[in-house]
Amino acid sequence: MKWLTNLYDPRSKDAEKYIITGINQTKMQEWRNQKNWLDGKTIGEPKATKDYTVEQLKEMGMVGVYAKDKKEH
Repeated sequence: MKWLTNLYDPRSKDAEKYIITGINQTKMQEWRNQKNWLDGKTIGEPKATKDYTVEQLKEMGMVGVYAKDKKEH
């Protein structure tokens, strides 16, 4: 699996609060875009960053988003 990004767990009840909107996007539109983007991807442990450990990210409610590697198909 290829790690794509860390983000606030979209399965959480309050996940919509953490959506950042783009120009001319409502939170609802951006939430729908994120759900569409997540389709077919796997949610797992977040990946450590230069500033945060995996444990710290988990405590913040973050998860990792993964996609199958092209080699895995």
